Amino acid sequence: MPPLPYVPQMVPRPVELVKRAYVFAAQNPGVLGYVPCYCGCENNGHVSNVNCFVASRAPNGAVESWDTHGMT
Repeated sequence: MPPLPYVPQMVPRPVELVKRAYVFAAQNPGVLGYVPCYCGCENNGHVSNVNCFVASRAPNGAVESWDTHGMT
């Protein structure tokens, strides 16, 4: 996995909690794929909660880049 994003001014929660959420999203896209977004990010192309954390994946499913939206 690439280094996790960390933007201190965006993180209203403990950084370790945010990191665990990102790792969970990376390892469990099938779970978060069923959780819809309700914050308006669907207007940015997000189709489920997993898109708030993972921006892109390789063909083998490995995370290539993160989305910082999951920090908020």
